[in-house]
Formats: sequence, C-alpha cells, structure tokens
Amino acid sequence: MIDIHCHIIPGVDDGSSDFAESVAMGETAAACGVTDIIVTPHCNIPGEFANYAGPSYEEHFEGLRSLFAKNRIPIRIHRGMEVFGTDDVGELIDNGRLHTMAGSRYMLIEFPFDDDMWRVRDVLRSVQRRGVTPIIAHPERYYAVNDDIGFALDWADMGCYLQINRTSLIGPPAAPETQTSRALLDMGAVHFVATDAHGVFTRTTELIDAYEFVARRYSPDRADILMRENPMRVIGNRSLIDLREVEA
Repeated sequence: MIDIHCHIIPGVDDGSSDFAESVAMGETAAACGVTDIIVTPHCNIPGEFANYAGPSYEEHFEGLRSLFAKNRIPIRIHRGMEVFGTDDVGELIDNGRLHTMAGSRYMLIEFPFDDDMWRVRDVLRSVQRRGVTPIIAHPERYYAVNDDIGFALDWADMGCYLQINRTSLIGPPAAPETQTSRALLDMGAVHFVATDAHGVFTRTTELIDAYEFVARRYSPDRADILMRENPMRVIGNRSLIDLREVEA
C-alpha cells in the first residue's frame, strides 16, 4: 500500500513531535504493508505553519529519509505537502513555493472546514489554470459537504480528485464524516484512502484496517485502486483511475 497523506516529518507541524515518534509511525506503517509514503506537512496555514519549498523543507525531508535508513524502515518517502487553500495559492505555485506530490502534476489541498464552497471552487480553478491537478484532502470533514454531498461531486466533475481519511471511513457509523465518506465511496467518487496520520495514538499510520474495510464492503480490486494503484500513479505522474468510469 501507499499512503499519500501523512504528517510524519518530526517537529514541523501538529503531526510527529520528534524522531522517536516518526520512527514508531514508520515501523507501524511498514508492518501494515505500506511501501511508500508521500510526506505532507501542513503548508501555508496563516499564523501557524509555513513549510514552503526551500532549504528548511529539504533539511527536514532529508532528515526523515536518513532516520528511516538508520532504523532500517523499508519505506520510500516522497516530497509533498498539504497546502492550505488561501486565495493566493496560484501565485505561490507561480513562485515555486509549493511542492506537488512526488514531483507530479498532483497537489494535495485542504480548506477550512467551514469555508465558502464558491471560494473553494475559485481556488481550485486557479490551481488548475497552472496545470496542477488538485487532490482535495478529506472532503468528508467539510461542513458544507456533510450537508450537501453534491459539492464534493462537483469537485470531482471539474477534474479534481478526492482523498478520504482512514479514520473517517472506519469511524463511528453515526458520525457525519463517516456517513459522508461511505456515501462518496458508494457513489464511486473517491480516488484515494489515506491515513492523514498525526502520531502513534490518534490518526495512526495503520492503513491496513481501511484496506480490509474497503475490500470487505466493496471488493479487493477497489481497495487496490484506492490504496495502491492510484497512489502509484500519482508517484509516476500518470492519469488516475476514476471508479465512476470503470464501474459504470
């Protein structure tokens, strides 16, 4: 499996706090069968986390790579970031301040949970005009999508891709994010399931339980597409599989 959303670089955001926690997260992921992780520190959150592309990012990224090698963690790591969708994201792309996922044309983008959906659309269009394809992080957590799933479907129709969180999918059945993530999966509108891991106790790197849930509820083929094939295609900068097309 490949995890495309993981806050495993130590000490840069609200994810892993130190080297020991990053090692534990890596060991857990490897034990579950994860072979690759796209690291996605929070980026561009005003007043909180910057983590733009540059020397500091490279120092932390290479530090994690060395840490994995030293501890013999058999996971390949790839550059990425979870970009906060401010109005100037297009300009940040123009200025080379944002990493895409594994150097591909895909970029992981998140928005405030209570954001205006029309502003979100404007930001996504701005990203697309730069030749970058948005992957929207955890749409099931946005309040407007919980009220009207059509917003997420519109994003998919406009050429964006949707990544739901492992914890949303296997969470309490009555929780809004669980209901929304499963509804999106029922419609074939999900393109990735990832951990969005932040540590060793909450939102962990144990992707295997989500894989088994999808394989059991839908099919092993669908689990493979969401947690192996599409993530591999991101790393290879290839076109993604849309379940709405292959299962039509």
